[in-house]
Amino acid sequence: MATERSLAVCEFALGIEALERFVRHEPLRRVHESVFGVLAMESEPVDPRLQTCL
Repeated sequence: MATERSLAVCEFALGIEALERFVRHEPLRRVHESVFGVLAMESEPVDPRLQTCL
């Protein structure tokens, strides 16, 4: 349960980061970095050694 919550918090943080970048009119490639991070976290099981949020 704690792992799922941790991943959800990281996904949420990446989503907020994407929105902030978009609102600051940063290049779309910068916005997409965060968006693709969220998609990657949802698409494959995560190796436990890599489950650290920035």
